[in-house]
Amino acid sequence: MKPDSANQSKKDQRLERKKRKALAFLELMELNERDRETAAVKQTSPSEESQQPEQKKAKLEEVDYQTLKTEVNKKRDRMRNVPKLRLKEVGQEALMKTKPEDRVPLLMDDVQALLMHTLLRTDSPMSPGRWVALEKSAKLTHTTVLLVEGLTSDDFAEFEHEMPECKKIFQHILQVVAPSDRLVEELACVPLSDTHKDILLAEYGSLEAAMLGCKDHLLIRRSIFNNIAGSDAGVDPDYSELDLPPGDKFPRTQLLLSPIQMINEDYPLPLTGNLKHRYIDYITTNDHYAPVTPKSPMFGLDCEMCRTSINASELTRVSIVDEQGQEFYESLVRPNNKIIDYVTQFSGITPELMKNVSKTLKDVHRELKNKLPPDAILVGQSLNFDLNALKMMHPYVIDTSILFNVTGTAGTKTKLKVLAKKFLQQDIQSSAGGHNSIEDCSASLALVKLKLSKNIYYGDQWLQDRRNYHKKASRIGIATQQEVQRFGADATTTEITTTLFGQARKKNKKSAIVTSANNLDNFGNYFGEAMQANADVKKLLCFQKLDSDEAVIEQTVDKCLNYDFNLSCIQLKPEDLATVDAKRNKIRQIDGWVRKLYGAISVNGLLVVLLAGGEVSPQSRMAVAMVETRKC
Repeated sequence: MKPDSANQSKKDQRLERKKRKALAFLELMELNERDRETAAVKQTSPSEESQQPEQKKAKLEEVDYQTLKTEVNKKRDRMRNVPKLRLKEVGQEALMKTKPEDRVPLLMDDVQALLMHTLLRTDSPMSPGRWVALEKSAKLTHTTVLLVEGLTSDDFAEFEHEMPECKKIFQHILQVVAPSDRLVEELACVPLSDTHKDILLAEYGSLEAAMLGCKDHLLIRRSIFNNIAGSDAGVDPDYSELDLPPGDKFPRTQLLLSPIQMINEDYPLPLTGNLKHRYIDYITTNDHYAPVTPKSPMFGLDCEMCRTSINASELTRVSIVDEQGQEFYESLVRPNNKIIDYVTQFSGITPELMKNVSKTLKDVHRELKNKLPPDAILVGQSLNFDLNALKMMHPYVIDTSILFNVTGTAGTKTKLKVLAKKFLQQDIQSSAGGHNSIEDCSASLALVKLKLSKNIYYGDQWLQDRRNYHKKASRIGIATQQEVQRFGADATTTEITTTLFGQARKKNKKSAIVTSANNLDNFGNYFGEAMQANADVKKLLCFQKLDSDEAVIEQTVDKCLNYDFNLSCIQLKPEDLATVDAKRNKIRQIDGWVRKLYGAISVNGLLVVLLAGGEVSPQSRMAVAMVETRKC
């Protein structure tokens, strides 16, 4: 009997250890879950937290081991299948809870990239990876977006105490730069080229190529540089009739860096928060810009720097050439501090050259402002360094270090000397006396002109590889001539664009737009002529114009589970924001709408709320984006 008793005792001890381990694991999982729910905003003050009663822990003798094991497995399975949004550093910097002076807002393209990714997963041409990682995205059930035009990030900061439901639901509340007009179009439409149809059909073989080259960034660019003018008629210019400069095979505007690329490459931009502090001494190259066009003039720019007594590189030479290769601007510049290293082997600057130089950086600023055209396109190799040396900001830039990729690996850059030798058969930067800035900016401009004389793929091995991949996979992402003829009665007038909804249709996913805004009566056109011409397509695309904001919310709540992608658009009226009390009441109402929508979406659904200044507040460009998946 003694041996059996001993064995039983050991068995009980093992079971007891298992129970302790399972109970501890369960408590840890629950603690992690509570931490995630309260990470964004604490709902109670420290004094209130101290007054809350402690949760009673279960005693081991009161808990059956199998019950514990079952509960642990349930939580583990739920954790495995829950899509999660994990902010990267760029996303963390855009959080509203980040100090305003340290905050760097996202762009509307960032939000659009997330929405595209939720629809297309790995097939999406736009990755939200710049600012967020969407883990277990395959588990997402559907996406619902509430867009409220008329409120800004300032309104949210002032009245966030009136939005307890939003603070409870959303862990991620971020500041976003938004266009002051055509907001819905900027969010929903992904123009491959709404102006150069023939080029698209002839040149592009993949959605990646079109996305990189054709998206019209003028709206968001104008939101960043608010001194970019519109056309006299209040409508952006139409370039549907191809009228390119001699030698250009496609519009040079397709080579401009997008606003997101400019941020990623550390180009100086007039944004708020951290960037405003960083570029506080910078000025724009022009007081007023004109919209960029395929005929906007290009200028090659290169600067040389020397090391000064503040242990930093300061500008000592500026060189600019025009498209004809003629010298447009050339000047030596006396830095504010004493030069301690001329770095002659790289800069070409010597003590003799600088001996009698009196021109300062402020003089250069004044001269360039008076000399550069308002729609000038600046071209250079890693041009961000030159603009930072100049302490100037410019909206239209072409960077040869990004346009030319000889390795086939995304993000890699090749030296200008190598590019000039490979594509121009020129030897540059070979002088023992250091670089020649005129030679460098001329080479950069020549590289861009060469690419414009070829095609969008020329000199970009990464883009060529993507095109070849899509051809082999037979998955061309943009409209083909056959598609246009099938769905459009007149192929010459069919809009060749892609939208969030058009892409969803290609994946046989159902999309719906519900709105009460009067200026969206023609929003059905964004679906393309396919919606009007094909009954099968109509089953996948739904557009509804309702009489009231409340009806929009109720319709979305009732039917959002029937669609893979839902977009509810509400445009606040002037009377909604006329007084502080009116604004407060409207914000409380919106908070209630958010609660209803969150309750209506399914588990693992994604809810996105955008509070964006629109026609009600055209000068406000800072919006708020709230993003969260429903976990239970």
